[in-house]
Amino acid sequence: MFARRRYCMTFDHDLCILFFFHKCDELTQFHLASLRKHNPDSFILPLTDDVPQLLPGAIDVARFPSSFATAQKWRSVDTTFYRWFENRSFNARRYLSLEYDCLCTVNLRDYYSEVFDADVAGVDFFTREQNPRWKWFMSGEMDKLPAEDRKYAAGICPLTCTFYSHEALEEISRRIHRQDLFSELRLGTIVNKLGLAFRPLPPLKRSTVCWHTYPWQANRPGLFHGIKSLRHNDGRPRQPGMLASRLYAWLRSLNHDRQLLPFYLEGKRHGLRKRLGLTPAPHG
Repeated sequence: MFARRRYCMTFDHDLCILFFFHKCDELTQFHLASLRKHNPDSFILPLTDDVPQLLPGAIDVARFPSSFATAQKWRSVDTTFYRWFENRSFNARRYLSLEYDCLCTVNLRDYYSEVFDADVAGVDFFTREQNPRWKWFMSGEMDKLPAEDRKYAAGICPLTCTFYSHEALEEISRRIHRQDLFSELRLGTIVNKLGLAFRPLPPLKRSTVCWHTYPWQANRPGLFHGIKSLRHNDGRPRQPGMLASRLYAWLRSLNHDRQLLPFYLEGKRHGLRKRLGLTPAPHG
């Protein structure tokens, strides 16, 4: 169980926002500029791992030694966070991790006010008992966890837009598993093992953070993931209101991959067509 320590340190920042990126294209730069515009009172740090071109003020963790096994970076994006934290030059009371395809048009200190005192906060947390058919519980990933820790297996989904207290992140980075492991399983499991309290964002705010492309317009102030284009709103239906967002949050909780229902059903349809040999062969 997580035991709180008394901190006598002086914090350099109230909120540190870590902006993960892997390229310096127009979309990434636009999202970073919007984040800075709406969050002048927070410290914003672009963070990456071994890219040829850096954003201004960025830190590349490739310059730091690593004790993590990372066969594929997309599976282990969370290790960028831990490697930076182990080599950081300042302390903040709270940390928030975003990715390059997050569009922010609000002040995040205010946006996360309902969960600002949480150990860890975000969109979704579930244990193996609560969601046993999550694909990372049913794959070989479980075999990579130490046998004594499999009873703590849990997921945080999606990884992006997760919020941490300094105390919690210090314990996470000290105890996190170093083997090659899918990031959302790695983080969820250590949060569960440490007994950290996870608090979900309110339904309307959770509904704008998807692990797939955000399916509606980003037509009012908020935090949105994933926004993959500067013309994201073109041709998309209007963003739903509170009642519809609560409904979508409930529908997403009903399937093991935490997808919005249309994406879940489309994935099932595609899988069935593939098994029946109805999917066209790729050209070329």
